[in-house]
Amino acid sequence: MNRRQVLLNAATTFAQVIGSAATLFFLYRFLVRTIGVQGLGIWSLVLATTSVVTLANQGFSASIVKFVAKYVAHQRIEEVSVLIQTTLISIALAIFAISLALYPCARWLLALVLPAGHLADALGILPYALASLWINVVGGTLLAGLAGHELITYRNYVVLGGSLLFLLMSFALVPRYGLLGLAYSQIMQSGASFLATWFLLRRKIPQLPFLPRRWDRSLFREMFSYGIQFQFITASQALREPVTKALLTKFGGLALTGFYDMASRWVFTFRELIVQANLVLVPTVSGLKERDPASIPAVYRQSYRLIFFLAIPTFAFLLVASPIVSFIWLGHSEPVFVLFVALLAAGWFVNVLSNPAYVVNLGTGALRWVSIGCAATALLNPILGFIAGKYFGGEAVVAASVFSLIVGYAIVLVSYHFENRVSFDQLLPRDSIGILVCSLAGALIFLPYFSRTRMQSLFSLRLASIGTLALLTIVVIPMWVHPMRKRLIHWVFSRLPA
Repeated sequence: MNRRQVLLNAATTFAQVIGSAATLFFLYRFLVRTIGVQGLGIWSLVLATTSVVTLANQGFSASIVKFVAKYVAHQRIEEVSVLIQTTLISIALAIFAISLALYPCARWLLALVLPAGHLADALGILPYALASLWINVVGGTLLAGLAGHELITYRNYVVLGGSLLFLLMSFALVPRYGLLGLAYSQIMQSGASFLATWFLLRRKIPQLPFLPRRWDRSLFREMFSYGIQFQFITASQALREPVTKALLTKFGGLALTGFYDMASRWVFTFRELIVQANLVLVPTVSGLKERDPASIPAVYRQSYRLIFFLAIPTFAFLLVASPIVSFIWLGHSEPVFVLFVALLAAGWFVNVLSNPAYVVNLGTGALRWVSIGCAATALLNPILGFIAGKYFGGEAVVAASVFSLIVGYAIVLVSYHFENRVSFDQLLPRDSIGILVCSLAGALIFLPYFSRTRMQSLFSLRLASIGTLALLTIVVIPMWVHPMRKRLIHWVFSRLPA
């Protein structure tokens, strides 16, 4: 595999996630002050409702990454062009038909869970949400084409540029148009990202016409046979968020939904920081399956060790810093926000640890246990969420959602070790125990302190900064002496251009 390209893909993915997190940070602070937490809850619920549209795309996106990588490995460039055109035409027509069918269903669902006073605002932005999602889904196919060429660097530039454009347009339009301004901004972001991706892909594949016009039945069947398995996986994943938000709105109210959305974005940003850099290995694993399948177990072992090395301190930090984030976004430390961050951090931590197994399964096409794990999450989430919400309130809905997430991805992780006869001792690398102990100690010490501190003055903010630096010091010391740090630095510098 081209290790330098993998490094560049991972580095720019890291930069893209950091940049997107920064824009999200400023955006949420701005939105809370302009449309309020309830307005943010309405926006979040509408997007969650319409996100069902993305289900039709996920199988094809996974297929295009895998099969583009396969045909590029065999130098069959003309088939790559036809493959992308076939996928683009199929997805565009399918998403358009699904959007038309979804519109009345989404209106009914919003009327079911929203208070009457907020329904008009939600229905007003619903058509724009569907339009932007249609553009995003079709554009996601093109981004998958870049990823299949291992040109994830270009994809990262497009995603980061789109995030910055969304932030700037929101600053300009939301104060004047409210929620509609946010919808306008998202459509502009989606359209600009689509055009930029199409331009970059045509530069890489000159055989692509200005407008897609070729559709190949045999290529469609090949992608469909793989994609239909992945379609089920992503459908079960995508349904978790709208189901959780609908139950949370019904049993907890719009304010809790707004807090949940903010906590989810905060945790998910750090999850993406770790996972997206690892996902660059999907086309790499797919290529290795064609050329050198014996090297895949080593890729898994090193990937898991690196994920564990990064995930423990990352999740400890995002949990401890949550009261400070709450103060910056909301103007005070909100206990519900901190609780949601703690719950979601536990769920996404298990998801992150299962990611190396998930990536290898995607690259090799072994999707049976991934499907079973995601199905378990999809079944448990609405059942447990409804029972928990009815008897214990909105916070219990989030706890049930997190529990279902943990169960599903634990199945993925454990099954990979069983299927491939990988020792379970590797799940807790011995050289990372020091990082685990220090991270847990730092969280137990500093989270109560930050939660109690009233950061209303410059003095208290300075104390919070000192506490954050102390936490980082406690965590960084064992990371610095860890052998993975030396290997990682050596690996990076040995592959940089002279």
